Amino acid sequence: MPSVAAHHCPRHRQRGAVIITTALALLFLLGFMGIALDFGRLFVVKTELQTAMDSCALAAAGELDGQSTALDRARSAGKTAGNLNRVNMQSADWSDQGQIVDADITFKDSAYVTTGDFAAAKYAQCQHTQPNVKMWLLAAMGAFNGNTAGN
Repeated sequence: MPSVAAHHCPRHRQRGAVIITTALALLFLLGFMGIALDFGRLFVVKTELQTAMDSCALAAAGELDGQSTALDRARSAGKTAGNLNRVNMQSADWSDQGQIVDADITFKDSAYVTTGDFAAAKYAQCQHTQPNVKMWLLAAMGAFNGNTAGN
């Protein structure tokens, strides 16, 4: 007489395998979604910062008229215009990471060489680095291992 174990179908032994496969697939998909959100945020912050630097340079260049006060007026206009733009997900204070300062604005002559001469300055260049942009996925991962300070 055959034993009871011989009558079991092979599919009875694989019960629950679909749940494990689905759970692993969901973790995989959620990871990719988190990466997509982080890169999307970086793209938005980069675009906002580029807009701020463009408005800074345009405002500063508009003040370069060869007069002795041109560089001071250009720096002031560039800082004002650039800092009015919101950076880091439209944060009014740029998420306390620092806004445009005088050192971020340089002037170039007609040969595009850096100059401090008000009479030779023809172009303005604004360059600013936005440090410590928070990543959502990395912050969430830090919450799981208890290391939120590093994020």
